[in-house]
Amino acid sequence: MPARRSGSPCRAACRRAKPWRGRVHRCTNLGSVTLTVEDALAPLPETYHQLYRQVLAVCEPDERIRGLWLSGSLARGNADGGSDLDLLLAVDDDAYETFAAEWQEWLATATPTLLAKRIPAAAVLIVTSLTPQMCRLDVVAERVGALADSPFRTRVAVFDRDGLNAGIPDQVDGPGPDRDKINNLVSEFWRVQSISPAMINDRKDFLVARSGVDLAARLLLDLLIESNQPLPPMGAKRFNSQLTEEQRRILQAVPAYRADPESLVAAGLWLCDAMATHGRAAVERVGAQYPEELAAAVQDHLARTIGRS
Repeated sequence: MPARRSGSPCRAACRRAKPWRGRVHRCTNLGSVTLTVEDALAPLPETYHQLYRQVLAVCEPDERIRGLWLSGSLARGNADGGSDLDLLLAVDDDAYETFAAEWQEWLATATPTLLAKRIPAAAVLIVTSLTPQMCRLDVVAERVGALADSPFRTRVAVFDRDGLNAGIPDQVDGPGPDRDKINNLVSEFWRVQSISPAMINDRKDFLVARSGVDLAARLLLDLLIESNQPLPPMGAKRFNSQLTEEQRRILQAVPAYRADPESLVAAGLWLCDAMATHGRAAVERVGAQYPEELAAAVQDHLARTIGRS
């Protein structure tokens, strides 16, 4: 989904608007798509609408919270029934440290949770939680004074007491494929494959061998996704949107496998073929270096120990 552009009519209106208070639902321009809060939330099940209302009822009277926005897929306009409720809070600078230290108490006033944890080592307060209704609520709290450097740039305003929305930077395209990352993914794939004969033939630890097939499939997935960069911003649980139709078809065709030697060998060799053809094509397409010698040596090793190359 295209990012907001600073010259858009909606963005210009945001700069002229008076501070937003109460339940004034403004919109943000995402390219040619303008979203209201109601439109953004519409794809979510009713349990999420109730959760949103609960959180809003806690945020509105809290003067420390100077702005509240929808984020993630809700703000990008591609939410569906599997999306989280992603919220951004702008907290007054003087109150931020206290708010961050007391996040558990604050969250408890909005909703009971089965799980609530703060993401460690994050530059801002990021809390992920799960409610008894199986709703996933993610909250990011930023200092008002740091909004100009916020990485969370695509957002839909719920309320904005101080006209902060106008100072949010525009979304920019991400970088292209990281060739070093791609080189590492390919090399790790073949390293993992080199271990499988020892696990299957000698140690007969089929659980370890199965984890190796799991990892090889994930490495191929990550390689194909990285080769498609830059991609529009999207959540981590959207593999289909990050792959071409052909790439999805390849990954969906991996043979089923269990912790037994026959299915593990079949799936492992199938993945080797996929990496040697489709993976290699992706590597070369982006100008990365396919490890010819390593791949050939591992394939020869597999042919001699567990079957064909």
